[in-house]
Amino acid sequence: MKILTSGWTLALLASLLNIGTTAHLIYSQRDAIFAPVAATEVEKKSVAPRFWSFRPDDVDALIAELNVERKKMTARETELDKAAAQIEAEKSELEKTRAEIVAMREEMSQSIPEVQTAELKNLKTLAQTYSAMTPGAVVAIFREMDEMMSVKILALMKPEKVAAVLQEMSRTQDKDDTMAKRAARISDKLRLLKPAKKEEVQS
Repeated sequence: MKILTSGWTLALLASLLNIGTTAHLIYSQRDAIFAPVAATEVEKKSVAPRFWSFRPDDVDALIAELNVERKKMTARETELDKAAAQIEAEKSELEKTRAEIVAMREEMSQSIPEVQTAELKNLKTLAQTYSAMTPGAVVAIFREMDEMMSVKILALMKPEKVAAVLQEMSRTQDKDDTMAKRAARISDKLRLLKPAKKEEVQS
């Protein structure tokens, strides 16, 4: 009797009674519970999968047209790249030519003597002094003088004096005829000499 009145015993009996009742209800309703699930699974298996397995002719035509346009664009890009490369090469060549022209212009401007106003007075004095000297003495001085300065001085001397100096210079015997060549260069530079501007001389 103590066992029947114990709390643990009553809890155990209640649990066993609950389990038994639940099992009985499930067993009695098994057809209603599991039949729909089984039917649903069978229906799922019996339905064949459907796929989008066709492409209309319009879609094929559009794809073909897009492929043609893409090839045209690729060819056009290739042509543009070639044209750009050619333009860049021509631009580089033009820049090189322009640099060469500028260099030649600077070289020519440096090779052409020009009488400056500030030095004109002194150059006239030297020209008068050298005109009173013999051509041989002038040639000896010009041998040691800057060629451009010799040109400026000769430009202020009388033509007959210049002729005598150049003649003496061409007759001077030296190694490799350097004085004769120098006389030719001086003659050419006398031809290109830029005289001082009239307004600068007057001022």
